[in-house]
Amino acid sequence: MSPALAAPILITMTLLVSGLAKLGSRRATVDAMTSLRLPARGLHRLVATVLPGAEVALALLLWAPVPVLQTVIAVLVAALMVAYLVIIARALRFEEAVECACFGTLASPTVSRATLLRNALLTLAALLTVVLAATGEVADAVVHTPGSLLGWALALVATTVLTTAALGGLTAPDVPSAAAPAVPHGDEHAGDAGGSELDRGAEEAEELDYERSAIPAAVLQREDGTLVTLRELTEARAALLLFVTEGCGPCERVLDQVGGWAAELEPTVQVLAVLRTPAAGLRERTTARVAGRALHDPRFSAREALGGRGAPSAVLLGADGMLAGGPVVGGDEVIGFAAEIAEQIREARAEGALPAAEPAAH
Repeated sequence: MSPALAAPILITMTLLVSGLAKLGSRRATVDAMTSLRLPARGLHRLVATVLPGAEVALALLLWAPVPVLQTVIAVLVAALMVAYLVIIARALRFEEAVECACFGTLASPTVSRATLLRNALLTLAALLTVVLAATGEVADAVVHTPGSLLGWALALVATTVLTTAALGGLTAPDVPSAAAPAVPHGDEHAGDAGGSELDRGAEEAEELDYERSAIPAAVLQREDGTLVTLRELTEARAALLLFVTEGCGPCERVLDQVGGWAAELEPTVQVLAVLRTPAAGLRERTTARVAGRALHDPRFSAREALGGRGAPSAVLLGADGMLAGGPVVGGDEVIGFAAEIAEQIREARAEGALPAAEPAAH
């Protein structure tokens, strides 16, 4: 049996792992397509639903002992690999690093030169598979030497697993856990700004073992170009800072929620979107969602000072000059974090500790 048959075996393993990993992470696949700025956004959900099954089907049909069918399948696989390669090469030209979720929730999702190299090698393997299928070598191996073929497959699987284990390739990323927010509560004399009393929130934070610390001395830029420190930002009321990047799939989901969160949390907590891009350079769709609530964080220096390590991420700053919750990282984590804050504020309003919500100003 030709050693070249390692190519279709490798392609099969890749498609099976990719397809099975995507089956349980449809949202991650949609987020990845958004982050990669793929066109036809209205079809992203459909593609995310169909793609996992298609990859698994291609992996299995590649070994149907019919040369013509194998050739057709091999050509489709090669076209898919070429498409993936072009998409990754294009993504490397973006200003911000993006996440591709090429293998669902497995491995490092951040697109890098290593990702490009991996996809280039897979493309070469797919093209070699086309040649082997067209010449009948794949079908011949399935029919006449299935034992040797299985041995090759098992050897490649074992090699891959051992190499991955040695490099720590399938370990989960270290993502900060969501710290329970210490939401500010005013007393009956507190003004519309929600007051600066955080005693009750601080007690709740202590009960949950959340160690509060002082707000760092970082600077942000307002939409009008003026500079403001984090401490100045929260002199009157607490602030929920949402660190997002335009075009990032999970960030887009967070941006879609900004208006609703502002309507629910204000005037107790101000909701602010913090972006690396100045307000004047934001896309029209982004501006429509964050107008009046956008802050510019050059090089994400404020995010780093607050302990954030990615986008989207969120931090709750208390009006007493202390961190009140976070940072949390990830689309679902940020959305859940905001929901916790909203729940605490609803409870405080029901108890009369905070004034009722007012229409959010823009």
